[in-house]
Amino acid sequence: MKKVLHLSHHYGCLKDHQYVCHNLGLQLESVYSHWDTVIPKGCYRLNSKQANEIWSNNQNYFKDFDYIITSDTAPLSRIVLQNIDKFPGKLIVWICNRFDYNLEWDSSYYQLIKNYSNHEKVKLIPYTEFERIWLNRFGIDTKYETIRPIGLVISDELSKDEQYSIGFDGNYEMDFTGGDVLVSRYHNDNIFQDSKEICESFGLVARHAKYRGSLELEKLSKLYDCFLMFPDAYSKFTTFELMQLGMPVILPTEKLLLNLSRKSNYFFSTGVNEQTVKYCEWYNEYYEKFAVYFEDIDGIGEAVELVKQNREDILKIMGECAHIHKEQTMNQWKEIYD
Repeated sequence: MKKVLHLSHHYGCLKDHQYVCHNLGLQLESVYSHWDTVIPKGCYRLNSKQANEIWSNNQNYFKDFDYIITSDTAPLSRIVLQNIDKFPGKLIVWICNRFDYNLEWDSSYYQLIKNYSNHEKVKLIPYTEFERIWLNRFGIDTKYETIRPIGLVISDELSKDEQYSIGFDGNYEMDFTGGDVLVSRYHNDNIFQDSKEICESFGLVARHAKYRGSLELEKLSKLYDCFLMFPDAYSKFTTFELMQLGMPVILPTEKLLLNLSRKSNYFFSTGVNEQTVKYCEWYNEYYEKFAVYFEDIDGIGEAVELVKQNREDILKIMGECAHIHKEQTMNQWKEIYD
């Protein structure tokens, strides 16, 4: 059985790939930086010296694996890249959230990625097509196709020693009241505007989403008619989790998103424009079949009503898309690990 080590700052990445490895029959170990074990907590600005120190302190452990995969963020890959000749296995860099995140100042890192982007022991894999565009902007190419999140998880813990505390949300009790609209918990729906309040102005019952991971999101998905999101990135694990869970989604049209993105305090990671909006996964080949898009804020109430009236048809299409995506994604990962 092939052994895989996954290093990440992102709990969602770890859970998504846990599902993949479980179903491919791979022996997986996950390392989450918040545990402050192999990867020091908060080491986003990982310089060359720190990367070599992590390798030196853990090289015997690393060498025990056939594959090491790094995800959000890509700079974790320099731990292995700088020591690739000492590592007997292969390195997979699953690029989630720009390959140069928090290392824009480090020219040696750019050169490192460029030097090894097509190395026989390195597989550079974008998690959305925009990541490839971002690589190309710096003269870096990869022969590997984009592999998006599968959006599925298993209930097994990532580690026997795992404490179910993944940060960011604080302590809270799950609210199982339910309602019409579950509103995104992110900046654009809380700080840029109060999307919950906007929903309530249409007489809808709405609540901001509070959950930790896909398993808690699944519980909430059964209590609401739909999920409202004002996009803030080209891709999110939530995008694919909602599809797999069968939770209808209402969203601004691409045109409305572009208009909003020009306003002060609207957040969209790396920026979005007329040429790049097509790479946003909230408008991908699946979502264009089942998502309900509104052309202006005043259309939110009507969008929710459309979901209610067409719920059965929407769920059928979502199920079909989810199945296709699962099969395609599993086949992609199978090729990577063969």
